[in-house]
Amino acid sequence: PDAMFVFLSDVWLDQVNVVDRLRKLFAGYNSMPPSVFVLCGNFLSCVGEPGYPKKLREHLRMLGELISEFDKIAAESTFMLVPGPADPGSPNIFPRPPLPHHLTPDLQKLVPRCQFLTNPARVQFCTQEIVIFREDIVTKMCRNSIYFPETGDISGHFAKTITCQAHLSPLPLHTCPVYWDHDRALSLYPLPDLVVTADKFEPFTAENI
Repeated sequence: PDAMFVFLSDVWLDQVNVVDRLRKLFAGYNSMPPSVFVLCGNFLSCVGEPGYPKKLREHLRMLGELISEFDKIAAESTFMLVPGPADPGSPNIFPRPPLPHHLTPDLQKLVPRCQFLTNPARVQFCTQEIVIFREDIVTKMCRNSIYFPETGDISGHFAKTITCQAHLSPLPLHTCPVYWDHDRALSLYPLPDLVVTADKFEPFTAENI
């Protein structure tokens, strides 16, 4: 009953203000560490610049040093990293593999309780199944909708769409490419207990039973 998950998206490790706020966040939680921190990409703001992988490895090492400053969090909390659309590892197609191994050894050494997940990712916590998806999927669905509802909120329509379709990305393949052999990774059947869409859309919570 006391378990807590903290979800963060677009954790730009090359931005000083982001790192400062991460330090404040960790300091606030250090006395009562959450069970899990879920950090979703992109992990750098300089998308498309040369030397992106080398820069990402360096900033992941700095993240490990930051976490190591807080003994209780480093010892008791699990850190899960989900790659974003621009992070290295695969082309623009789902499902995406975890961050490549050659980028993560420094962080793994500094924070042994660190796990590198696929995108989307499925987490089983006790009896609860959690699906984490890092993609601007709400924006894409609004942009490609054939009929845009005139009433109701976007978040409610989005929740009903993905749960009724039982799929994280009910869009044409040219809009959101998916490996056909691994399409089951985006399936929501049977429905999980929680779906986290780490999107740039304004925060919302919607329930569809």
